[in-house]
Amino acid sequence: MILALKKYLSRLPEKIWFRAMLFSVAAIATAVAAEWVGPLLPYEGDLEVASGSVGDILTILASSMLAVIAFSVSIMVSAYGSATSTATPRTIALMLADDRSQNALSTFLGTFLFSIVGIIGLSAGYYDDRGRIILFFATIAVIVVITGTLINWIQQLSTFGRMNDLIERVEMAASKALRWHGQHPYLNAQPPVEIPKEALPVSSDIASGVVTSVDLDQLEEAAEKYGVTVYLAIHPGKLVYPARPLLYLSGDEANGADHQPFRDAILVEHERSFDQDPRFGLVVLSEIASRALSPAVNDPGTAISVLDSGLRCFEVLAQASSAPEDAQYSRVHGPVITTEDLFNDFFAKIARDGAGMVEVQQRIQLCLLALAQSWPDIFSAAASEASRNALARALDTIVHKPDIKDLKARSQRVIDSGGT
Repeated sequence: MILALKKYLSRLPEKIWFRAMLFSVAAIATAVAAEWVGPLLPYEGDLEVASGSVGDILTILASSMLAVIAFSVSIMVSAYGSATSTATPRTIALMLADDRSQNALSTFLGTFLFSIVGIIGLSAGYYDDRGRIILFFATIAVIVVITGTLINWIQQLSTFGRMNDLIERVEMAASKALRWHGQHPYLNAQPPVEIPKEALPVSSDIASGVVTSVDLDQLEEAAEKYGVTVYLAIHPGKLVYPARPLLYLSGDEANGADHQPFRDAILVEHERSFDQDPRFGLVVLSEIASRALSPAVNDPGTAISVLDSGLRCFEVLAQASSAPEDAQYSRVHGPVITTEDLFNDFFAKIARDGAGMVEVQQRIQLCLLALAQSWPDIFSAAASEASRNALARALDTIVHKPDIKDLKARSQRVIDSGGT
């Protein structure tokens, strides 16, 4: 329950309604506070023109912002639908969390409410002369903010939801998760070891779902409380069900330990998320490439762009893995995610769906060669295996002999780079 609450609170800034609520509350507070701030001013200047025109300005703002909000929402919904049909539905979560679109919509809504509250206050005689002047200057400041937001939003609309934009978003999310994974290869816990035969399995007590987060602090605290050692059997992204152990407990007090605190440290939800799951971003990238390689789309160029993005993601992983941080938790042994698993999530699906496209197969081999040559200690074995599998798929489909010869040569360079 605590972990679910933490996860919910951490995701609040990504919610459109949350940011819109904050902007709206600030806007209403500004309009209401104008009357309170007015009497504090020592200035007695004559600004009747300014104070008299504020009502007209607010009316224009209210009507125009309502139209802008409707237009912006329609554009965003259209972009979400386009992303679902052209890329993959898994990109929608990243688009919903986009800062610029949230700021734009929240600013427009806040301006609309500011204008409405200001008009109501003016109609009700809420403001005196000084309050009207303060409201006027607040309105000018709002117009400046709106102008900057509109310019930024117009620029955003030129790329929002386009294929390159979607690939870049997924690449950034995948790189972030892979960087953390490289720095903390076992979730910041101890390396995995062989689980003792007498260790007690702890399974989920809820319906099947996907692990999205693991609270190592809570696991360490529970392990110290009961004097046991924890062996994690899952990692974020794994499908769990009642018969599948989440973890194992070992120690003299394992039989008397309450399993619920250990279960509560593992959050199981219906859908995967990018946060702690280094494999999910690679899976989503491969889905975009697979959609592009389908007969209905037939766009190998997009698949090649995805391969380049995946290459950069693995480079981020390699750089982070070169200096991993020391384990922070002494009583918890973390799970392992192998390089072969990561390569299979990304390269295998693209190689399957692009088996008959020479340019895609060539780029696969080139990316594998780049990884095998640049970081042989990390990627050589997995790259060699992935190269063999991709070549085998290509040979089942491609019949042109020069193409076959070229792909065999490329694959051999990958294998030779790995020394296997």
